[in-house]
Amino acid sequence: DETPYWRTLKANGELNAKYPNGIEAQKEKLEAEGHTIIKKGRKNMRYYVKDYENSLFDLK
Repeated sequence: DETPYWRTLKANGELNAKYPNGIEAQKEKLEAEGHTIIKKGRKNMRYYVKDYENSLFDLK
């Protein structure tokens, strides 16, 4: 099975700006699946999936 790219995250549940159409597109797709996105920082904004640990999947 192939995992959709928007479901893969950087360390600590951070969204990846290098994915197609950037963070906004990944954020929309994850929110549509029921995930909550939180932002951290003031100048250098970073976005994370809240409680991402509860949705981890072993790809092995």
